[in-house]
Amino acid sequence: MVLTDAQNIPSLTRLLDEKFCVSITDTNGKITYVNKHFCELTQFNPEELIGNTYQVLSPSHDPQMVFEEMNLTNDEEPVKHLIVKGLAKDLTPYWVRATVVPVISEDQVATHYISIDSDITEERLTSQKYDETLKVLHNLQSALDHASVIAVTDAVGVIKYVNPKFCELSKYAEEELLGKTHRIINSDYHPKEFFRNMWETIQGGEVWRGEVKNRAKDGSFYWMNTTIVPFSNDNGKPYEYISIRTDITARIEAEKALESALKNDFRTTVKNLQNAIFKYEADENGRIFITLLEGQICEKLGLTSNLINTRGESNPFSRLELQQLRPFAYAALNGEPCQFELDYLDHSFIIYLSPVQEDGAVIEVVGTCVEITERKKAEKLVEHMAFYDALTGLPNRRLFKSQVNEAIKVADTFSILYLDLDRFKNINDSLGHFIGDEVLKAVAERLTLCLGPNDLACRLAGDEFVLMIRETDKDLVNEISLRIIEEISNSYTFKSIEVYITPSIGISRFPFDGEDYDTLLRNADTALFLAKDQGKSTHRFFTQELNNDMIEKTLLEMDLRQAISRNEMELHYQPQYDMKTGTMTGVEALARWNHSQKGLISPGQFIPIAEESGLILPIGLWVLETACAQAKQWQDRGFPNIRMSVNVSIRQFKQPTFINNVLRVLKKTGLDPTYLNIEITESMTTDVDYSQKILQRLHTEGIHVSIDDFGTGYSSLSYLSKFPITHLKIDQIFLQDLSSSNTAIIKTIIELAKNLSIDVIAEGVETDEQATFLSTLRCDEVQGFLYSRPLPKLEIEELLQKVTA
Repeated sequence: MVLTDAQNIPSLTRLLDEKFCVSITDTNGKITYVNKHFCELTQFNPEELIGNTYQVLSPSHDPQMVFEEMNLTNDEEPVKHLIVKGLAKDLTPYWVRATVVPVISEDQVATHYISIDSDITEERLTSQKYDETLKVLHNLQSALDHASVIAVTDAVGVIKYVNPKFCELSKYAEEELLGKTHRIINSDYHPKEFFRNMWETIQGGEVWRGEVKNRAKDGSFYWMNTTIVPFSNDNGKPYEYISIRTDITARIEAEKALESALKNDFRTTVKNLQNAIFKYEADENGRIFITLLEGQICEKLGLTSNLINTRGESNPFSRLELQQLRPFAYAALNGEPCQFELDYLDHSFIIYLSPVQEDGAVIEVVGTCVEITERKKAEKLVEHMAFYDALTGLPNRRLFKSQVNEAIKVADTFSILYLDLDRFKNINDSLGHFIGDEVLKAVAERLTLCLGPNDLACRLAGDEFVLMIRETDKDLVNEISLRIIEEISNSYTFKSIEVYITPSIGISRFPFDGEDYDTLLRNADTALFLAKDQGKSTHRFFTQELNNDMIEKTLLEMDLRQAISRNEMELHYQPQYDMKTGTMTGVEALARWNHSQKGLISPGQFIPIAEESGLILPIGLWVLETACAQAKQWQDRGFPNIRMSVNVSIRQFKQPTFINNVLRVLKKTGLDPTYLNIEITESMTTDVDYSQKILQRLHTEGIHVSIDDFGTGYSSLSYLSKFPITHLKIDQIFLQDLSSSNTAIIKTIIELAKNLSIDVIAEGVETDEQATFLSTLRCDEVQGFLYSRPLPKLEIEELLQKVTA
């Protein structure tokens, strides 16, 4: 890039200002220029940056080393592409993708460097969190792979994943297994009914456990103790199965060896087995005593037959463990084979009891004991992943739905509390996702403390939680909701940062507000919407009237989305008059919706819906363009050059493209900016710096600005003199009742405006008394039903025609 004159740099930056963060440094690394996007990203003012080096933003930055490298480069392409990390003024990190371009003089000497940066902070943070998640999942997979044989299949049983232990036992390579079903290792040992029962269980969303004999690739057989866990979608339909297996071939073979050696002395055979082998009998008094106990498990646990046969406190088993063992032990003595699990000294075991009979009578029982500690840990881990939220540890949507459906099945009464955190996005955006996650975990802990012993709390997603409270009495549920709101609303402290968050709650009750899970949750969500709509940090109960209103509102929003394309939107115009001369000075453009089937719909109905849904943006732009085009058309027809006032919503005003949209409309319609008046509400000016910047730009372009509904907002009057506005509009609420307090307010507003050389428009003037009062106070302009209601296009043109004549 070659520039003949370094003074042309500003013209280049203007081309990039709208999209990129732009900064310029000289060859010593001193910053000579920054644009507004650069300041917004770093949170520094231009005065804090210009004259300094990038060390302000990155303490490790060495300007001398960096710019010597740039100055000495002999690259044919001197443009540098970098990923740069910086610290904003509040010490939060950010990342940019920087393109550094040297500015070359006619003498082929670099005089400056332009850095054109794109903000990639969110991309980097997301990447970091993704990497952390991958690491956690990798660790979980490693733990499972180390402990067990793992396989994952899809809904129809096609294998999607096998771990190395699976391949080792089956003697198949991974590529030979993927895409196949488990029929590839079927031994034909089990009847079809065995597998039919397995499929019925897991397809119903239940966990299946059993022992399966498989055939390896070389034809050898092996036995697996198998647990299959289904993973289901929100509709409860399994989409994936994870099977966890433990090799029990040695145990099965030991049992077979034991069976063939029952009539012989087999202590030598079994004492070196990994698992435990034991025999027991009952004496004439029915007391059990161990006759054989061998195996390495026994040595590890310090168990001997003499120790187990002792009575009283010397017995190694606790009273609770003995109570668990006795029913199975006596059932086997009565001829019933048994299988059960036992936890002992932080170990888990599965025990099999086989009665040995002679002449139809049980003479002894032979048992095997297999350790399944690692398998149980793996099963608990998978089950926790399937039913609990990874961040908060609360039950997830799947477990919550299951518990609610169970309560419905047994006809228990309960209430659903749908909870959402107000403005939680602001915490993520301003303090980062780490603090946001900490807030969610802390909220989950506080919710748990608010629950009764039979209640249940769940995290649905994001900042949404749902609770099942075993209570339906409105007064009691009201108390519980207030207690939850109070508890959640108390401050949180994370790394010396104090955070405040409030919840809103919607409530539905079973069976009054629905008889199934989906209806109850939907109705609680509807009540939550009302709670947020009525000021947040509160709770509301579902009612049928509320549901009807929501349905009507939803249908109205669907129609509103097509109102412009169907040409159902139109403008009415209310004249504004000079109080001294009585001449028309302008009109206010007001949106009207003439529904093709329902007729005229009140702005009080559709404007709030447009605001909530974001439809106010396309509607507002349509109003602006239509009004400007109409004003220009009237001028071209010879009507008086009057001012066109257009209301702008706060969502429009806060749009980054707001100024560009206004200027584009003026250029497209050809209307002179001096005939356009933008009306904003007083509440928009609370962000003083932003408002001053926008209003100054409008003023520079020659566009008039009015503050509507003045006196009802909460802006600071100390900033009023700094805003380049042309009119204050007195809200009609003060004119409706000319009490002493209201007349004092009106007088104060008019005097304030006169002192600031701002014109005053009073709206909603309906009586001669109001008009006379305003005239005595030297109010500049008026509008209202006393003079004219808002008129459609043809009627306002008739009025303009009279003025012209």
